[in-house]
Amino acid sequence: MVKPKGTTGATKMKIMALISFNQTVGRESYGYTIWQSLKELFYIYLNDCDVRNVYHHLKELCDLDLIEKVDLPASDVDNRCFYTITDKGLDMKIKYDPYLLIVQRAPGVRSKY
Repeated sequence: MVKPKGTTGATKMKIMALISFNQTVGRESYGYTIWQSLKELFYIYLNDCDVRNVYHHLKELCDLDLIEKVDLPASDVDNRCFYTITDKGLDMKIKYDPYLLIVQRAPGVRSKY
């Protein structure tokens, strides 16, 4: 069953946990690496065509002001759009904290993500 637009389900909370973790350790978060992390850590969106679903979630999270898109100058890496957690998003930490713990405890997470 499709959730109503503007809801924050488990997948969005997993995405927020990934972005929050990356932000904390000084790594950049962009759509493709978020998708890879969802596959490897949470075993969701396993097919290559599923990457578009991640971008849909990122757009909705931006629309809800829980994350924000940071465009880098054209001279930087492939014109990728990076994402950071907003203050409003940080207020939801209690909802994504269980997923953040999974990310933090993943083997090799410090060197890989």
